[in-house]
Amino acid sequence: MRKFNLNILPLFFCVSCFYHPLWRPYFFPEKDQFSKLHLQLAAALFLIQPRIYSLSKTSGVEGETIVIEGVNFSAEALENKVFFAGPVEAAIDAASQTSVTVRVPYGAKSGAITIQNNQGSSQSLDTFIVYRYFISFSAGTNTELYSLNMNTGEIVATPGSPYPLASNSAKFSANGKFAYSGGFGITNISSYAVNPTNGFLSSLNTNAGTTTIDPVFFAFHPSSRFLYVSSISGASIAAFAFDQNTGILTKINDYNQPCSCSLNHLAITHNGKFLYVTGNGGSEPIIGYLIDQATGVLSNLVGSPFATGISNLEALLIEPTSNYLYSVSGTSVIVGRQIDLSTGSLTAIPGSPFAGTAGNFRAVMHPSGRYFYTVNILGAQLAKHDISLTNGSLSSANSILTFGSNLQFVTLDPTGTYGFVSNISSNNFYQFRVDAVTGGTSLMNSGIPYPASTTPNVPEPFRVAQ
Repeated sequence: MRKFNLNILPLFFCVSCFYHPLWRPYFFPEKDQFSKLHLQLAAALFLIQPRIYSLSKTSGVEGETIVIEGVNFSAEALENKVFFAGPVEAAIDAASQTSVTVRVPYGAKSGAITIQNNQGSSQSLDTFIVYRYFISFSAGTNTELYSLNMNTGEIVATPGSPYPLASNSAKFSANGKFAYSGGFGITNISSYAVNPTNGFLSSLNTNAGTTTIDPVFFAFHPSSRFLYVSSISGASIAAFAFDQNTGILTKINDYNQPCSCSLNHLAITHNGKFLYVTGNGGSEPIIGYLIDQATGVLSNLVGSPFATGISNLEALLIEPTSNYLYSVSGTSVIVGRQIDLSTGSLTAIPGSPFAGTAGNFRAVMHPSGRYFYTVNILGAQLAKHDISLTNGSLSSANSILTFGSNLQFVTLDPTGTYGFVSNISSNNFYQFRVDAVTGGTSLMNSGIPYPASTTPNVPEPFRVAQ
């Protein structure tokens, strides 16, 4: 009879320990739903290795300060080392046994963060995304590019800018990897690839998709799965499936409107359920569609087109709760509509139309949804309107800045911290800062505009992960 091998017992004991509920998160942290809590307890009670269990932010920019929390760090800052993906070592500003304050190093890439000391090393369970921010706009047959320092607000012309690429007010995807443009007198869309390191655009496909005549206004679905383009003279909307990894567009369909109007600005509710477009001419309607969340197919909303009776509708905005919609009119008023979250039907907000500034033309919604900004051509003004959280009504124009002479476009960076206004009659653009508490604005660069090589189009801020 063969003897039982006693060497199996230690092996069985070790394997059992590895899979014990207390120890499993240490050896297999990504596979346990309670891994963070178990990991903290195990590290604190039984282990001596440093362990990361939370980050004060999960995304940021180079030079930004973040706090890493965990256990078994060294209280002496110099005894810890922190590495971002790359790998790039970060400067440590402060340390304790449970937290380390670091600055995101230049050249860091998106990925896990590693902490190391004489007791060992470990990685964060969360991925930290490192972004770089840029501003791009077309100027004649060239494209101009600036880097944007989100810590200071400083913008710097990128070496090699302007460069020979007619990007024609290209609009960027949410991940910043691709951009798309159309134009007047054409029936096709051009696509561009973005260099994530320096922000330069390169032509990807000069015929990325076809539309009816004059594709000018673009809107990406919040899921980043679809792109919609309005054709002004064609009175139609082209729908495309969008591959956010390759930038390839696949045509879904063209949706025509039998109205005596041209289709202009597009806006999609933040829940991705409804799409709206302004129509100039006829009853001056706002046209609404239901979006099939699986396929991107559009279908007309009951009651659409929704007449406004206000001519020259321009910018179209929807605040983040998807309850309220606004359209800025060149007749110096702002149309406000409440969105029925079930049907998409539009009804007038009490007090609409609201008084705007003279000839207000373009507008941009702040990411907070508490206010939006308009620019006008006649008065050369940037103005803020506050949104009532109760019923969506608007305040009168406030925080008004007067500058330039022909302000046509206004944009905000994705965080809503910095804004940009093109002054097309003087071939330059302005930068402003947004107060994080009040939303008030102040001109940057001592109010001095930045020159453009020729007439600047829409200054488009965008960010791309490293």
